[in-house]
Amino acid sequence: MPRDSTRSSHLRPASLGHASTWGTSNHCTTPLHAGGPFVAPLQDSQIGSLVTNLRESVGTERWRVWFEGATDFHVTEDGVTVGVANLFIGDHLQRHFADHIEAAARQSVGRNLPITYRVQPDLFQRRRRENLEGEAEAMQRLGQSPQGSARRDGQPDPASSRPGSQPVHARPLFTLENFVVGPCNRMAHAAALAAVAAPGKDFHPLFIQAGCGLGKTHLLQAILNAYAPRHEMRVACVSAEQFTNQYLTGMRTRRLDAFRHRYRSLDVLAIDDVHFLAGKAATQEEFLHTFNELDGQGRLVVLASDSHPRDLAQIQNRLISRWVAGLVVRMTPPGRDTRRRILEAKAIQMGRPLASDVLDLLADRLGGSVRDLEGGLTRLIAFAALLKTPITPDLARRVAADLATAPPKRTGLEEIEQAACTFFGVAPADVRSRRKARSISLARQATMVLARDLTDLSLSEIARGLGSKHHTTVLAACRKWQQLVANGTEVTWTDRDQRRMMSAEALLAHLKQRLRP
Repeated sequence: MPRDSTRSSHLRPASLGHASTWGTSNHCTTPLHAGGPFVAPLQDSQIGSLVTNLRESVGTERWRVWFEGATDFHVTEDGVTVGVANLFIGDHLQRHFADHIEAAARQSVGRNLPITYRVQPDLFQRRRRENLEGEAEAMQRLGQSPQGSARRDGQPDPASSRPGSQPVHARPLFTLENFVVGPCNRMAHAAALAAVAAPGKDFHPLFIQAGCGLGKTHLLQAILNAYAPRHEMRVACVSAEQFTNQYLTGMRTRRLDAFRHRYRSLDVLAIDDVHFLAGKAATQEEFLHTFNELDGQGRLVVLASDSHPRDLAQIQNRLISRWVAGLVVRMTPPGRDTRRRILEAKAIQMGRPLASDVLDLLADRLGGSVRDLEGGLTRLIAFAALLKTPITPDLARRVAADLATAPPKRTGLEEIEQAACTFFGVAPADVRSRRKARSISLARQATMVLARDLTDLSLSEIARGLGSKHHTTVLAACRKWQQLVANGTEVTWTDRDQRRMMSAEALLAHLKQRLRP
């Protein structure tokens, strides 16, 4: 039957009664039974008129609390049926609004009609869902909101980001089309394209590993932007810190049901900086159940971190095993040619295209991450604007003078190992063995610490390079030496029957000095 119903996400929760049918009116009582003779409904305009008259009669506030989203109106020649979410609402309407409903029906149809009330389970489910979404929005205002989304109809929701919607605040410049692809990120870009084409089908989850400023957030935002035309998709992108804050807010305000409804009803969930979950056992447990729910339904989860999953400390093995079961892709600092193309694309986005010789100079002199390149480019454009001068190679050279003059040469693991072995008077074969003599252990640990600091190698790669040791050994060595340096501890060892002593900080600084070209 045609019906008019309105909904709101701010209604107070109500408990579900048993599905039942009962009637009440000052004139007659008419129970409804399934399978009765078909009665043609009145025109939708008359139903709309009834709703309008009733809203004006009861007032906006009472309409919002007791009718909006909690009632359905069905009008036929035989009477008016009021569908309600539960018995409590139905009883309240009968006691307090029966006269209003009868008067509105009489005004719309022109005669008295019997009024029947009926519980509709679908109204309860709708009301429950909208209550959860309303609670989630209130909880989100207390915590930190995700990076924005929109209502399911594709229109912006100014109150918050409701997963189950499209990203409004996903940065519009971050798309897969304007992502500059090079050898350093080709695999990650291809994986993002595949994730958009068939979310959760080819691999699940997608884990993007990249250092700070290398474009992992760009890819996460680009994946969400790619879903913008698909208004039926429910997507959200948040940082692990935002996820944690909202979880804690849900616990504090007793709204965990709303929090779980928010995240477990998604089609695509992107979490940035998942290493932030380290040491947060309760949040990890909650995320594990959220992940399992999405995974069980074939939904896509995209994660990003600055380390490989196996290199993350204080993360549950249950989470790590699920993350590595998907596709882990790594992004590294861009090479010279990629840097040049990034600079060219960024300059065009800023509305200040650069000459080829200026791009060449900047690509040669600026290294590091994409953010470093953006910073140098912004500095150059600002200098030109403030000095009211054109951008020339001379100006670019002056501006870049106090920045990196060239990409730093990364030291290799073998060089580090050789420097440590020479310093402690041991052989590289000893470092790669299982021997635990004091000088050998120190040389091995110093190699691990310096390799972590001076190379782009992961913990697992360092471990394999030093004789197939487990990555946790490297992690333990790094933590131990961090503590030694922080406490100013003296390190002692014996070299050719001579006892030697040096502070941990000075020892590492000395080895770094030896490794300089």
